[in-house]
Amino acid sequence: MARFTVPAMPSPQNPQSKSRHGCLGSLAKLVAIFALSAVLVLAITAAFKPWGFFLGGKFHVIPSWQGWGTLHAKSGNYILMVDLNTNIKGRRSSDLKGVAYLCTPRGERFRLNLIGNMRKHLNLSTDGEAIRLGMSYRPYGSFFSGDARPSLELRGHWQNPNLVMDDNGSIARAFQPDGRVYQGHDPKRPYAAEIVPVTLIPGSSSDFEAACAAAPQ
Repeated sequence: MARFTVPAMPSPQNPQSKSRHGCLGSLAKLVAIFALSAVLVLAITAAFKPWGFFLGGKFHVIPSWQGWGTLHAKSGNYILMVDLNTNIKGRRSSDLKGVAYLCTPRGERFRLNLIGNMRKHLNLSTDGEAIRLGMSYRPYGSFFSGDARPSLELRGHWQNPNLVMDDNGSIARAFQPDGRVYQGHDPKRPYAAEIVPVTLIPGSSSDFEAACAAAPQ
């Protein structure tokens, strides 16, 4: 008599296991994409804006610089931190972008959008180079109102590892004598009633937070 062999039935797959492997595979792909994107951005920066890796006079793996300082104005002390990054999309070869944080004498805090520029065709060392920074408050909804107050402007130069600057009268324009944000539209308001100097030194966000916490209200 002929023998018939019953074929072995395949073991059922766990759908949860299959789903888990699929999620892990997608996550690995996303991580690889982000890693390649980061490497590409760093390569572009190294090719076109290599000075970004040496801001402040030291080499940084990430082309950025972070520092803080206090502006001693007649209306009070304003503690400012800036986080500068090279802008690979900038039209100028030395465009900067980033974010700034401001503590006011009244204890208010503002997160400010930051843009900046230096001259074209910089050397690796920016020591002595002129720099201008513009900062403005852009909360949700301000796009429709067009109101970006308070806005600050700093101008000065690198004195590695610091930035030696002044506010070009922007504190007096942005704030009232009691430290409140100026919300008026007086055409006779002086453009530069007081020029406030400031030196931004390298520091972390924890240094900035400690200075804000210690500032008298």
